[in-house]
Amino acid sequence: MSNIPDKTFGLKTSTDLYLKLLYDIERLRSAVGTKSVQYAAFDAAVTASHILDWILHELDESAHVRLTGVGKGKKGAVGGFIDRNGGMLGGLAFCRQIANSVKHVVITMGPVMENMSTGATVKFERDGDRFTNVYAHAYIKIDGQKYPVIELFQSMAEQWFLFMEIEGLWVEQPPED
Repeated sequence: MSNIPDKTFGLKTSTDLYLKLLYDIERLRSAVGTKSVQYAAFDAAVTASHILDWILHELDESAHVRLTGVGKGKKGAVGGFIDRNGGMLGGLAFCRQIANSVKHVVITMGPVMENMSTGATVKFERDGDRFTNVYAHAYIKIDGQKYPVIELFQSMAEQWFLFMEIEGLWVEQPPED
């Protein structure tokens, strides 16, 4: 155990970051205003994307090579991981594109998904002439079709959980009080 102070607020494993993703998804699900929806969606995208970095850090050398095609500390690990595991982690490329966009404003490295964008809006539900519900909504738009972005994040969480279980990275959590 290291005595060097960390810079992760006590989060130590990819399981910890996965649990943060679930928290971000719940914030998005319960958000009512446009800003709270935007902020929760931003956080969920970044968390869903960066679980990969934490997983790569945790892997031993042989698992790293098997999953990325390169040794630890070598360039190309992220791209190699996505190429080799993209079928099992189908939402990862979208989450990484969104995360890099929200962090850096524009994509400066890697391919740009020209057919994908995100946004947030207010939705109105009606019953005849009467509004019955008004709520903020974040979406991902792919090839001109809008989808609730929470579905992407929820799917990504399920994909990460399965991946971590298969790879033996899942750390069982004690029950909460």
